[in-house]
Amino acid sequence: MTINGAFRYALAVIAVAMLTAACGGGGVSTPTPGPGVGSVSGTVSISVAARGARPRLPAHRGFRQASMRPMARPNEFLVKFRPGVMPGEAANLNARVGTQEIRRLLKGRIALVRAVSATPDTVLSSYRGHAAVEYAEPNYYRYLLSTPPRRPLAVPNDPFYSFQWHYSNIGTEAAWDVTTGSALVVVAVIDTGILFGHADLNGVTVAGFDFVDDDTNPADPGCPGPSDVSHGSHVSGTIAAATNNATGVAGVNWGGPSRTRIMPLRVFGNIGGSCTATSADVIDAIEYAADHSARVINMSFGGPGFSQAEQDAVNYAYGLGVTLVAAAGNDNVDLGASPVYPACYANVIAVAATTITNTKAPYSNFGSCIDLSAPGGDVNTDLNGDGEPDGILSTSGTPATPTQYWWFDGTSMASPHVAGVAALLLSKGVTGAAMIQNVLQSTATDLGTSGYDTTFGWGKVNAAAAVGASVSTNPMLAFTGDLSGSTITVGSDQVGVASDGTFVITNAQSGTHTVFAWQDTNANGIIDAGDLYGTAPGVVIFPGTTTSGVMVSVSERPSGSPPINLAARRGAPLP
Repeated sequence: MTINGAFRYALAVIAVAMLTAACGGGGVSTPTPGPGVGSVSGTVSISVAARGARPRLPAHRGFRQASMRPMARPNEFLVKFRPGVMPGEAANLNARVGTQEIRRLLKGRIALVRAVSATPDTVLSSYRGHAAVEYAEPNYYRYLLSTPPRRPLAVPNDPFYSFQWHYSNIGTEAAWDVTTGSALVVVAVIDTGILFGHADLNGVTVAGFDFVDDDTNPADPGCPGPSDVSHGSHVSGTIAAATNNATGVAGVNWGGPSRTRIMPLRVFGNIGGSCTATSADVIDAIEYAADHSARVINMSFGGPGFSQAEQDAVNYAYGLGVTLVAAAGNDNVDLGASPVYPACYANVIAVAATTITNTKAPYSNFGSCIDLSAPGGDVNTDLNGDGEPDGILSTSGTPATPTQYWWFDGTSMASPHVAGVAALLLSKGVTGAAMIQNVLQSTATDLGTSGYDTTFGWGKVNAAAAVGASVSTNPMLAFTGDLSGSTITVGSDQVGVASDGTFVITNAQSGTHTVFAWQDTNANGIIDAGDLYGTAPGVVIFPGTTTSGVMVSVSERPSGSPPINLAARRGAPLP
Protein backbone atom coordinates (compact mmCIF):
# COMPACT_ATOMS: atom_id res chain seq x y z
CA MET A 1 0.00 0.00 0.00
CA THR A 2 1.17 3.62 0.05
CA ILE A 3 2.14 7.68 -1.24
CA ASN A 4 1.23 9.06 1.45
CA GLY A 5 -41.53 5.15 7.06
CA ALA A 6 -43.41 3.17 4.52
CA PHE A 7 -41.44 3.04 1.27
CA ARG A 8 -37.79 2.15 0.62
CA TYR A 9 -37.78 5.56 -0.90
CA ALA A 10 -40.10 7.32 -3.32
CA LEU A 11 -40.74 5.89 -6.78
CA ALA A 12 -39.26 9.07 -8.16
CA VAL A 13 -37.90 12.13 -6.44
CA ILE A 14 -39.62 15.08 -8.08
CA ALA A 15 -38.22 18.50 -8.82
CA VAL A 16 -40.79 20.87 -10.35
CA ALA A 17 -39.38 23.05 -13.11
CA MET A 18 -40.35 26.72 -13.19
CA LEU A 19 -40.98 28.14 -16.65
CA THR A 20 -39.45 31.38 -17.81
CA ALA A 21 -41.35 32.23 -20.99
CA ALA A 22 -40.35 34.90 -23.44
CA CYS A 23 -43.98 35.87 -24.00
CA GLY A 24 -45.82 35.88 -20.71
CA GLY A 25 -45.17 39.29 -19.31
CA GLY A 26 -45.28 39.71 -15.57
CA GLY A 27 -48.85 38.52 -15.10
CA VAL A 28 -49.90 36.36 -12.20
CA SER A 29 -51.42 33.55 -14.28
CA THR A 30 -49.52 31.43 -16.78
CA PRO A 31 -50.84 31.77 -20.33
CA THR A 32 -52.22 28.64 -21.94
CA PRO A 33 -49.96 27.37 -24.70
CA GLY A 34 -51.46 26.90 -28.12
CA PRO A 35 -51.05 23.91 -30.42
CA GLY A 36 -47.64 23.02 -31.80
CA VAL A 37 -44.30 21.79 -30.52
CA GLY A 38 -41.53 23.31 -28.47
CA SER A 39 -38.44 22.07 -26.68
CA VAL A 40 -37.31 21.45 -23.10
CA SER A 41 -33.82 21.68 -21.63
CA GLY A 42 -32.59 20.78 -18.18
CA THR A 43 -30.51 18.49 -16.04
CA VAL A 44 -30.89 15.00 -14.64
CA SER A 45 -29.32 14.14 -11.31
CA ILE A 46 -29.06 10.88 -9.40
CA SER A 47 -31.10 10.86 -6.20
CA VAL A 48 -29.28 9.30 -3.26
CA ALA A 49 -31.46 10.17 -0.30
CA ALA A 50 -29.63 9.26 2.88
CA ARG A 51 -31.60 7.11 5.25
CA GLY A 52 -32.06 7.98 8.88
CA ALA A 53 -29.89 6.47 11.54
CA ARG A 54 -30.65 2.98 12.79
CA PRO A 55 -31.29 2.36 16.48
CA ARG A 56 -27.97 2.50 18.28
CA LEU A 57 -26.32 -0.86 18.81
CA PRO A 58 -23.71 -1.90 21.35
CA ALA A 59 -20.25 -0.61 20.46
CA HIS A 60 -18.15 -2.84 18.22
CA ARG A 61 -15.70 -4.33 20.64
CA GLY A 62 -13.89 -7.64 20.67
CA PHE A 63 -11.85 -9.73 23.06
CA ARG A 64 -8.63 -10.55 21.27
CA GLN A 65 -5.15 -9.39 20.45
CA ALA A 66 -4.73 -7.30 17.32
CA SER A 67 -2.49 -9.95 15.77
CA MET A 68 -5.20 -12.63 15.95
CA ARG A 69 -7.87 -12.95 13.27
CA PRO A 70 -10.90 -14.80 14.59
CA MET A 71 -13.49 -16.02 12.12
CA ALA A 72 -16.71 -14.65 13.58
CA ARG A 73 -18.11 -12.28 16.15
CA PRO A 74 -18.69 -14.11 19.43
CA ASN A 75 -22.31 -14.83 20.36
CA GLU A 76 -23.88 -13.22 17.25
CA PHE A 77 -25.69 -15.10 14.51
CA LEU A 78 -27.65 -14.55 11.33
CA VAL A 79 -30.92 -16.46 11.14
CA LYS A 80 -33.29 -16.67 8.20
CA PHE A 81 -36.75 -17.81 9.21
CA ARG A 82 -38.89 -19.55 6.63
CA PRO A 83 -41.64 -17.62 4.82
CA GLY A 84 -44.80 -17.40 6.90
CA VAL A 85 -43.07 -17.42 10.28
CA MET A 86 -44.65 -14.55 12.17
CA PRO A 87 -42.62 -12.16 14.38
CA GLY A 88 -44.21 -13.58 17.52
CA GLU A 89 -43.26 -17.13 16.54
CA ALA A 90 -39.70 -16.03 15.84
CA ALA A 91 -39.49 -14.26 19.20
CA ASN A 92 -40.76 -17.36 21.00
CA LEU A 93 -38.20 -19.54 19.22
CA ASN A 94 -35.43 -17.07 20.08
CA ALA A 95 -36.43 -17.25 23.74
CA ARG A 96 -36.34 -21.05 23.71
CA VAL A 97 -32.95 -21.10 21.99
CA GLY A 98 -31.56 -18.49 24.38
CA THR A 99 -31.05 -15.53 22.04
CA GLN A 100 -32.35 -12.01 21.62
CA GLU A 101 -33.01 -10.37 18.26
CA ILE A 102 -30.93 -7.23 17.60
CA ARG A 103 -32.37 -6.15 14.25
CA ARG A 104 -33.58 -7.38 10.86
CA LEU A 105 -31.56 -7.24 7.63
CA LEU A 106 -32.26 -7.50 3.89
CA LYS A 107 -35.86 -6.30 3.88
CA GLY A 108 -36.57 -8.06 7.17
CA ARG A 109 -35.82 -11.53 5.83
CA ILE A 110 -32.76 -12.16 8.03
CA ALA A 111 -32.51 -11.68 11.80
CA LEU A 112 -29.32 -10.71 13.61
CA VAL A 113 -29.50 -12.33 17.05
CA ARG A 114 -27.24 -12.44 20.11
CA ALA A 115 -26.86 -15.36 22.49
CA VAL A 116 -27.91 -14.35 26.01
CA SER A 117 -28.28 -17.69 27.80
CA ALA A 118 -26.79 -20.31 25.49
CA THR A 119 -23.42 -21.32 24.06
CA PRO A 120 -22.68 -20.61 20.37
CA ASP A 121 -22.64 -24.30 19.41
CA THR A 122 -25.98 -24.82 21.11
CA VAL A 123 -27.49 -21.81 19.37
CA LEU A 124 -26.55 -22.98 15.88
CA SER A 125 -27.63 -26.58 16.40
CA SER A 126 -30.97 -25.47 17.89
CA TYR A 127 -31.79 -23.16 15.01
CA ARG A 128 -30.57 -25.52 12.30
CA GLY A 129 -32.67 -28.33 13.67
CA HIS A 130 -35.91 -26.32 13.75
CA ALA A 131 -38.47 -26.52 10.92
CA ALA A 132 -39.12 -22.75 11.08
CA VAL A 133 -35.51 -21.89 10.16
CA GLU A 134 -34.10 -21.88 6.63
CA TYR A 135 -30.52 -21.34 7.78
CA ALA A 136 -28.46 -20.08 10.71
CA GLU A 137 -24.81 -19.06 10.64
CA PRO A 138 -22.19 -17.03 12.53
CA ASN A 139 -21.85 -13.29 12.07
CA TYR A 140 -18.51 -13.56 10.27
CA TYR A 141 -15.66 -11.08 10.44
CA ARG A 142 -14.27 -9.48 7.28
CA TYR A 143 -10.78 -7.95 7.01
CA LEU A 144 -9.13 -5.36 4.77
CA LEU A 145 -6.97 -6.81 2.00
CA SER A 146 -3.99 -4.49 1.79
CA THR A 147 -0.54 -4.28 3.30
CA PRO A 148 1.07 -1.53 5.41
CA PRO A 149 1.58 1.80 3.61
CA ARG A 150 5.03 2.86 2.49
CA ARG A 151 6.75 6.24 2.21
CA PRO A 152 3.99 8.85 2.40
CA LEU A 153 4.70 12.09 0.56
CA ALA A 154 3.98 15.62 1.71
CA VAL A 155 1.05 17.60 0.31
CA PRO A 156 2.02 18.18 -3.33
CA ASN A 157 2.25 21.34 -5.37
CA ASP A 158 2.43 19.38 -8.61
CA PRO A 159 0.49 16.34 -9.84
CA PHE A 160 1.79 12.85 -9.11
CA TYR A 161 0.21 11.26 -12.17
CA SER A 162 3.63 10.30 -13.53
CA PHE A 163 3.97 7.88 -10.61
CA GLN A 164 0.65 6.18 -11.37
CA TRP A 165 2.07 3.55 -13.73
CA HIS A 166 -0.98 1.41 -13.07
CA TYR A 167 -3.26 3.55 -15.26
CA SER A 168 -1.25 3.38 -18.47
CA ASN A 169 -0.77 -0.29 -17.60
CA ILE A 170 -4.49 -0.88 -18.16
CA GLY A 171 -4.96 1.61 -21.00
CA THR A 172 -6.83 4.41 -19.26
CA GLU A 173 -5.42 7.17 -21.49
CA ALA A 174 -7.01 5.62 -24.58
CA ALA A 175 -10.18 4.89 -22.61
CA TRP A 176 -10.45 8.57 -21.63
CA ASP A 177 -10.63 9.46 -25.31
CA VAL A 178 -13.96 7.59 -25.30
CA THR A 179 -15.38 8.44 -21.87
CA THR A 180 -14.21 10.10 -18.67
CA GLY A 181 -17.10 8.91 -16.53
CA SER A 182 -20.57 10.26 -15.92
CA ALA A 183 -22.48 12.12 -13.23
CA LEU A 184 -25.22 9.51 -13.74
CA VAL A 185 -23.04 6.70 -12.31
CA VAL A 186 -22.57 6.07 -8.57
CA VAL A 187 -19.99 3.59 -7.21
CA ALA A 188 -20.46 2.40 -3.64
CA VAL A 189 -17.23 1.80 -1.72
CA ILE A 190 -17.89 -0.45 1.27
CA ASP A 191 -14.82 0.16 3.40
CA THR A 192 -13.43 2.31 6.24
CA GLY A 193 -15.25 5.49 5.22
CA ILE A 194 -13.69 8.46 3.49
CA LEU A 195 -11.61 11.56 4.22
CA PHE A 196 -14.01 14.28 3.13
CA GLY A 197 -11.32 16.91 3.65
CA HIS A 198 -8.99 15.45 1.02
CA ALA A 199 -8.44 17.91 -1.83
CA ASP A 200 -8.71 15.18 -4.48
CA LEU A 201 -11.92 13.73 -2.98
CA ASN A 202 -13.72 17.02 -2.52
CA GLY A 203 -16.98 17.01 -4.47
CA VAL A 204 -16.74 13.43 -5.72
CA THR A 205 -19.12 11.85 -3.18
CA VAL A 206 -22.85 11.40 -2.72
CA ALA A 207 -24.62 10.71 0.56
CA GLY A 208 -23.43 7.54 2.29
CA PHE A 209 -23.82 5.87 5.67
CA ASP A 210 -21.76 4.78 8.67
CA PHE A 211 -22.83 1.28 9.75
CA VAL A 212 -20.32 1.23 12.61
CA ASP A 213 -21.62 4.30 14.43
CA ASP A 214 -25.09 4.02 12.86
CA ASP A 215 -25.26 7.56 11.52
CA THR A 216 -25.21 9.40 8.22
CA ASN A 217 -21.60 10.57 8.44
CA PRO A 218 -19.24 7.98 6.89
CA ALA A 219 -16.10 10.03 7.56
CA ASP A 220 -13.08 7.81 8.21
CA PRO A 221 -12.00 8.37 11.84
CA GLY A 222 -8.87 6.27 11.37
CA CYS A 223 -8.36 2.67 12.38
CA PRO A 224 -5.71 1.00 14.52
CA GLY A 225 -2.99 -0.93 12.76
CA PRO A 226 -0.52 0.07 10.02
CA SER A 227 -2.52 -1.48 7.16
CA ASP A 228 -5.79 0.26 7.95
CA VAL A 229 -4.98 3.94 7.52
CA SER A 230 -7.42 5.67 5.12
CA HIS A 231 -8.01 2.44 3.25
CA GLY A 232 -11.42 3.56 1.98
CA SER A 233 -10.03 6.87 0.74
CA HIS A 234 -7.24 5.12 -1.15
CA VAL A 235 -9.74 2.81 -2.85
CA SER A 236 -12.11 5.71 -3.62
CA GLY A 237 -9.29 7.74 -5.16
CA THR A 238 -8.37 4.95 -7.54
CA ILE A 239 -11.96 4.90 -8.78
CA ALA A 240 -12.71 8.61 -8.97
CA ALA A 241 -10.11 11.01 -7.56
CA ALA A 242 -10.52 14.51 -9.00
CA THR A 243 -8.46 14.55 -12.20
CA ASN A 244 -6.86 17.24 -14.34
CA ASN A 245 -7.10 19.68 -11.42
CA ALA A 246 -3.36 20.35 -10.98
CA THR A 247 -3.51 18.58 -7.62
CA GLY A 248 -2.24 15.19 -6.55
CA VAL A 249 -3.35 12.16 -8.49
CA ALA A 250 -5.88 10.92 -11.05
CA GLY A 251 -8.70 8.42 -10.87
CA VAL A 252 -9.81 5.77 -13.35
CA ASN A 253 -13.00 7.81 -13.90
CA TRP A 254 -11.32 11.22 -14.31
CA GLY A 255 -13.17 12.31 -11.20
CA GLY A 256 -14.52 15.74 -10.48
CA PRO A 257 -17.72 17.76 -10.86
CA SER A 258 -20.19 16.13 -13.26
CA ARG A 259 -18.29 12.86 -13.17
CA THR A 260 -18.67 9.46 -11.53
CA ARG A 261 -19.45 9.75 -7.83
CA ILE A 262 -18.45 7.69 -4.81
CA MET A 263 -20.97 6.53 -2.20
CA PRO A 264 -18.87 5.96 0.97
CA LEU A 265 -20.28 3.21 3.19
CA ARG A 266 -18.32 2.63 6.40
CA VAL A 267 -18.44 -0.89 7.84
CA PHE A 268 -14.94 -1.18 9.36
CA GLY A 269 -14.36 -0.16 12.95
CA ASN A 270 -12.16 -1.02 15.89
CA ILE A 271 -12.88 -4.57 16.96
CA GLY A 272 -10.30 -5.79 19.44
CA GLY A 273 -7.57 -3.46 18.23
CA SER A 274 -7.95 -4.07 14.51
CA CYS A 275 -10.01 -2.56 11.71
CA THR A 276 -12.67 -5.21 11.17
CA ALA A 277 -16.21 -5.53 9.79
CA THR A 278 -19.02 -8.00 10.40
CA SER A 279 -21.23 -9.86 7.96
CA ALA A 280 -24.28 -8.07 9.32
CA ASP A 281 -22.89 -4.62 8.49
CA VAL A 282 -21.65 -5.79 5.08
CA ILE A 283 -25.16 -7.07 4.30
CA ASP A 284 -26.68 -3.77 5.39
CA ALA A 285 -24.21 -1.85 3.22
CA ILE A 286 -24.85 -3.96 0.11
CA GLU A 287 -28.60 -3.52 0.51
CA TYR A 288 -28.20 0.22 1.12
CA ALA A 289 -26.08 0.66 -2.00
CA ALA A 290 -28.52 -1.26 -4.18
CA ASP A 291 -31.48 0.69 -2.79
CA HIS A 292 -29.82 4.09 -3.28
CA SER A 293 -28.93 4.04 -6.98
CA ALA A 294 -25.38 2.67 -6.81
CA ARG A 295 -24.56 0.81 -10.02
CA VAL A 296 -21.20 -0.65 -8.90
CA ILE A 297 -20.13 -1.90 -5.47
CA ASN A 298 -16.44 -2.26 -4.58
CA MET A 299 -15.51 -4.59 -1.71
CA SER A 300 -11.76 -4.55 -0.97
CA PHE A 301 -12.02 -6.90 1.98
CA GLY A 302 -12.66 -10.52 2.75
CA GLY A 303 -12.46 -13.42 5.10
CA PRO A 304 -13.13 -17.15 5.42
CA GLY A 305 -16.53 -18.56 6.12
CA PHE A 306 -19.33 -18.85 3.57
CA SER A 307 -22.34 -16.76 4.60
CA GLN A 308 -25.62 -17.56 2.89
CA ALA A 309 -26.94 -14.25 4.22
CA GLU A 310 -24.13 -12.36 2.46
CA GLN A 311 -24.79 -14.36 -0.71
CA ASP A 312 -28.47 -13.41 -0.46
CA ALA A 313 -27.50 -9.74 -0.20
CA VAL A 314 -25.20 -10.08 -3.22
CA ASN A 315 -28.00 -11.75 -5.19
CA TYR A 316 -30.40 -8.97 -4.21
CA ALA A 317 -28.08 -6.26 -5.54
CA TYR A 318 -27.17 -8.28 -8.63
CA GLY A 319 -30.87 -8.74 -9.37
CA LEU A 320 -31.20 -4.95 -9.51
CA GLY A 321 -28.42 -4.73 -12.09
CA VAL A 322 -25.58 -3.82 -9.71
CA THR A 323 -22.05 -4.94 -10.62
CA LEU A 324 -20.22 -6.25 -7.52
CA VAL A 325 -16.41 -6.39 -7.45
CA ALA A 326 -14.25 -7.85 -4.67
CA ALA A 327 -10.59 -8.36 -3.80
CA ALA A 328 -9.32 -11.94 -3.94
CA GLY A 329 -7.08 -11.75 -0.85
CA ASN A 330 -3.39 -11.49 -0.04
CA ASP A 331 -2.36 -14.85 1.40
CA ASN A 332 -0.92 -16.42 -1.79
CA VAL A 333 -3.23 -19.39 -1.36
CA ASP A 334 -5.47 -21.42 -3.65
CA LEU A 335 -9.02 -20.16 -3.22
CA GLY A 336 -10.28 -23.56 -4.29
CA ALA A 337 -8.99 -24.95 -1.00
CA SER A 338 -9.27 -21.80 1.14
CA PRO A 339 -12.00 -19.58 -0.31
CA VAL A 340 -12.26 -15.91 0.63
CA TYR A 341 -15.59 -14.11 0.73
CA PRO A 342 -17.17 -12.05 -0.78
CA ALA A 343 -14.78 -12.68 -3.71
CA CYS A 344 -15.84 -16.31 -4.07
CA TYR A 345 -19.58 -15.71 -4.03
CA ALA A 346 -21.62 -16.19 -7.18
CA ASN A 347 -22.41 -12.89 -8.94
CA VAL A 348 -19.23 -11.21 -7.66
CA ILE A 349 -16.22 -10.38 -9.86
CA ALA A 350 -13.16 -11.66 -7.99
CA VAL A 351 -9.98 -9.70 -8.73
CA ALA A 352 -6.39 -10.94 -8.34
CA ALA A 353 -3.38 -8.58 -8.28
CA THR A 354 -0.61 -8.03 -10.84
CA THR A 355 2.73 -6.21 -10.63
CA ILE A 356 4.28 -3.47 -12.76
CA THR A 357 5.71 -6.21 -15.01
CA ASN A 358 2.34 -7.96 -15.46
CA THR A 359 3.29 -10.91 -13.32
CA LYS A 360 1.30 -12.31 -10.42
CA ALA A 361 1.78 -10.16 -7.33
CA PRO A 362 3.64 -12.32 -4.81
CA TYR A 363 0.89 -12.01 -2.20
CA SER A 364 -2.13 -12.47 -4.51
CA ASN A 365 -4.46 -15.40 -3.99
CA PHE A 366 -5.29 -17.59 -6.98
CA GLY A 367 -7.70 -20.36 -7.88
CA SER A 368 -10.97 -21.08 -9.60
CA CYS A 369 -12.71 -18.11 -7.94
CA ILE A 370 -10.60 -15.60 -9.89
CA ASP A 371 -12.43 -13.77 -12.69
CA LEU A 372 -10.02 -10.95 -13.57
CA SER A 373 -6.73 -9.42 -12.51
CA ALA A 374 -5.61 -5.80 -12.19
CA PRO A 375 -2.64 -3.82 -10.86
CA GLY A 376 -2.18 -4.33 -7.13
CA GLY A 377 1.49 -3.41 -7.13
CA ASP A 378 4.44 -4.40 -5.01
CA VAL A 379 5.91 -1.79 -2.67
CA ASN A 380 9.06 -3.88 -2.25
CA THR A 381 10.34 -3.16 -5.78
CA ASP A 382 11.27 -0.20 -7.98
CA LEU A 383 11.55 -1.88 -11.35
CA ASN A 384 10.87 1.24 -13.41
CA GLY A 385 13.65 3.16 -11.66
CA ASP A 386 11.60 6.22 -10.74
CA GLY A 387 12.91 6.18 -7.20
CA GLU A 388 9.53 5.26 -5.75
CA PRO A 389 7.89 1.95 -4.83
CA ASP A 390 6.00 0.01 -7.48
CA GLY A 391 2.84 0.20 -5.42
CA ILE A 392 -0.50 1.82 -6.21
CA LEU A 393 -0.51 5.56 -5.60
CA SER A 394 -3.76 7.15 -4.49
CA THR A 395 -5.49 9.48 -2.05
CA SER A 396 -4.79 8.88 1.62
CA GLY A 397 -4.11 10.72 4.84
CA THR A 398 -5.38 11.05 8.38
CA PRO A 399 -8.31 12.96 9.89
CA ALA A 400 -5.83 15.60 11.09
CA THR A 401 -3.95 15.82 7.76
CA PRO A 402 -6.38 14.52 5.14
CA THR A 403 -4.63 15.53 1.91
CA GLN A 404 -1.79 13.06 1.49
CA TYR A 405 -0.83 10.49 -1.15
CA TRP A 406 0.45 7.03 -0.29
CA TRP A 407 1.53 3.86 -2.04
CA PHE A 408 -0.35 0.77 -1.00
CA ASP A 409 -0.28 -2.71 -2.47
CA GLY A 410 -2.73 -5.59 -2.26
CA THR A 411 -5.74 -7.04 -3.99
CA SER A 412 -7.59 -4.23 -2.21
CA MET A 413 -5.90 -1.95 -4.75
CA ALA A 414 -6.59 -4.22 -7.73
CA SER A 415 -10.34 -4.41 -7.14
CA PRO A 416 -11.08 -0.65 -7.56
CA HIS A 417 -9.31 -0.65 -10.95
CA VAL A 418 -11.93 -3.13 -12.16
CA ALA A 419 -14.76 -1.31 -10.40
CA GLY A 420 -13.57 1.91 -12.03
CA VAL A 421 -13.58 0.41 -15.52
CA ALA A 422 -17.04 -1.03 -14.87
CA ALA A 423 -18.16 2.52 -14.06
CA LEU A 424 -16.65 3.75 -17.35
CA LEU A 425 -18.73 1.15 -19.18
CA LEU A 426 -21.86 2.34 -17.39
CA SER A 427 -21.05 5.93 -18.35
CA LYS A 428 -21.03 4.78 -21.96
CA GLY A 429 -24.50 3.25 -21.57
CA VAL A 430 -23.54 -0.40 -21.14
CA THR A 431 -25.90 -1.84 -18.53
CA GLY A 432 -26.60 -5.11 -16.76
CA ALA A 433 -24.18 -6.77 -14.38
CA ALA A 434 -23.80 -9.84 -16.58
CA MET A 435 -23.12 -7.75 -19.68
CA ILE A 436 -20.54 -5.60 -17.89
CA GLN A 437 -18.72 -8.65 -16.56
CA ASN A 438 -18.78 -10.23 -20.01
CA VAL A 439 -17.28 -7.11 -21.59
CA LEU A 440 -14.59 -6.84 -18.90
CA GLN A 441 -13.62 -10.50 -19.33
CA SER A 442 -13.79 -10.66 -23.12
CA THR A 443 -11.63 -7.54 -23.55
CA ALA A 444 -9.08 -8.33 -20.83
CA THR A 445 -5.38 -8.63 -21.72
CA ASP A 446 -4.53 -12.33 -21.63
CA LEU A 447 -1.73 -13.16 -19.21
CA GLY A 448 -0.24 -16.51 -18.26
CA THR A 449 -1.75 -19.60 -19.85
CA SER A 450 -3.75 -18.83 -22.99
CA GLY A 451 -7.39 -18.23 -22.19
CA TYR A 452 -8.74 -18.59 -18.69
CA ASP A 453 -6.35 -19.58 -15.94
CA THR A 454 -6.59 -19.63 -12.18
CA THR A 455 -3.84 -17.03 -11.67
CA PHE A 456 -5.15 -14.14 -13.77
CA GLY A 457 -8.68 -15.29 -14.53
CA TRP A 458 -9.68 -14.09 -17.99
CA GLY A 459 -6.77 -11.66 -17.92
CA LYS A 460 -5.79 -8.19 -16.77
CA VAL A 461 -8.54 -5.60 -17.10
CA ASN A 462 -8.09 -3.43 -20.19
CA ALA A 463 -9.92 -0.10 -19.94
CA ALA A 464 -9.29 0.95 -23.56
CA ALA A 465 -10.51 -2.32 -25.04
CA ALA A 466 -13.51 -2.45 -22.70
CA VAL A 467 -14.92 0.97 -23.55
CA GLY A 468 -14.08 0.42 -27.23
CA ALA A 469 -15.97 -2.87 -27.41
CA SER A 470 -18.95 -2.98 -29.75
CA VAL A 471 -21.84 -3.83 -27.45
CA SER A 472 -25.43 -2.67 -27.09
CA THR A 473 -25.99 0.36 -24.89
CA ASN A 474 -28.97 1.68 -22.95
CA PRO A 475 -28.32 5.38 -22.41
CA MET A 476 -30.51 7.40 -20.11
CA LEU A 477 -33.31 9.02 -22.12
CA ALA A 478 -35.29 12.18 -21.48
CA PHE A 479 -38.71 12.86 -23.00
CA THR A 480 -42.06 14.50 -22.25
CA GLY A 481 -45.42 12.82 -21.89
CA ASP A 482 -48.25 11.96 -19.56
CA LEU A 483 -48.57 9.16 -17.03
CA SER A 484 -51.99 7.56 -16.66
CA GLY A 485 -52.16 4.53 -14.41
CA SER A 486 -49.22 2.38 -15.44
CA THR A 487 -48.81 3.78 -18.96
CA ILE A 488 -46.82 6.77 -20.21
CA THR A 489 -47.98 8.35 -23.45
CA VAL A 490 -44.84 9.82 -25.00
CA GLY A 491 -45.21 13.40 -26.28
CA SER A 492 -41.78 14.23 -27.71
CA ASP A 493 -38.61 12.82 -29.14
CA GLN A 494 -36.68 10.58 -26.76
CA VAL A 495 -33.22 12.12 -26.45
CA GLY A 496 -30.07 10.90 -24.75
CA VAL A 497 -28.93 12.50 -21.51
CA ALA A 498 -25.30 13.68 -21.67
CA SER A 499 -22.67 12.38 -19.27
CA ASP A 500 -22.93 15.57 -17.23
CA GLY A 501 -26.69 15.07 -16.88
CA THR A 502 -27.85 17.74 -19.34
CA PHE A 503 -30.52 17.20 -22.00
CA VAL A 504 -32.47 19.06 -24.69
CA ILE A 505 -35.81 17.45 -25.62
CA THR A 506 -37.01 18.25 -29.15
CA ASN A 507 -40.44 18.11 -30.79
CA ALA A 508 -42.28 18.31 -27.46
CA GLN A 509 -46.04 18.71 -27.68
CA SER A 510 -47.10 22.04 -26.24
CA GLY A 511 -49.18 22.14 -23.08
CA THR A 512 -48.57 21.14 -19.49
CA HIS A 513 -46.83 17.79 -19.34
CA THR A 514 -44.35 15.73 -17.35
CA VAL A 515 -40.66 15.43 -18.17
CA PHE A 516 -39.37 11.89 -17.72
CA ALA A 517 -35.84 10.54 -17.39
CA TRP A 518 -35.33 6.79 -17.72
CA GLN A 519 -32.54 4.28 -18.16
CA ASP A 520 -33.82 0.85 -19.17
CA THR A 521 -31.03 -1.08 -17.49
CA ASN A 522 -32.39 -4.53 -18.37
CA ALA A 523 -33.49 -3.52 -21.90
CA ASN A 524 -36.98 -5.00 -21.54
CA GLY A 525 -38.88 -1.92 -22.71
CA ILE A 526 -40.71 -1.27 -19.45
CA ILE A 527 -39.85 0.79 -16.38
CA ASP A 528 -39.35 -1.72 -13.59
CA ALA A 529 -37.06 -2.84 -10.77
CA GLY A 530 -33.45 -1.83 -11.26
CA ASP A 531 -34.18 0.90 -13.81
CA LEU A 532 -33.27 4.50 -13.08
CA TYR A 533 -36.41 6.62 -13.38
CA GLY A 534 -37.56 10.10 -12.41
CA THR A 535 -40.15 12.73 -13.26
CA ALA A 536 -40.69 16.47 -13.22
CA PRO A 537 -44.44 17.10 -13.59
CA GLY A 538 -46.27 20.29 -14.44
CA VAL A 539 -43.80 21.57 -17.05
CA VAL A 540 -45.45 24.12 -19.37
CA ILE A 541 -44.27 23.88 -22.99
CA PHE A 542 -44.96 26.68 -25.50
CA PRO A 543 -44.78 26.17 -29.25
CA GLY A 544 -41.63 27.48 -30.86
CA THR A 545 -39.83 28.16 -27.57
CA THR A 546 -37.55 26.30 -25.15
CA THR A 547 -38.62 25.68 -21.58
CA SER A 548 -35.32 25.70 -19.71
CA GLY A 549 -34.04 24.88 -16.25
CA VAL A 550 -36.04 21.68 -15.75
CA MET A 551 -34.53 19.50 -13.03
CA VAL A 552 -35.29 15.78 -12.91
CA SER A 553 -34.04 13.70 -10.01
CA VAL A 554 -33.93 9.97 -10.70
CA SER A 555 -33.66 7.04 -8.34
CA GLU A 556 -33.67 3.31 -8.71
CA ARG A 557 -37.21 2.07 -9.12
CA PRO A 558 -38.21 0.03 -6.06
CA SER A 559 -38.79 -3.66 -6.75
CA GLY A 560 -42.21 -3.56 -5.12
CA SER A 561 -43.61 -0.97 -7.53
CA PRO A 562 -45.65 -2.02 -10.57
CA PRO A 563 -43.95 -1.70 -13.97
CA ILE A 564 -44.76 1.20 -16.27
CA ASN A 565 -45.29 0.77 -20.01
CA LEU A 566 -44.61 3.36 -22.70
CA ALA A 567 -47.32 3.99 -25.29
CA ALA A 568 -46.40 5.04 -28.82
CA ARG A 569 -46.21 8.76 -29.51
CA ARG A 570 -49.10 10.00 -31.66
CA GLY A 571 -49.74 6.47 -32.81
CA ALA A 572 -46.21 6.06 -34.16
CA PRO A 573 -43.59 3.51 -33.04
CA LEU A 574 -41.28 4.60 -30.26
CA PRO A 575 -37.99 6.01 -31.57
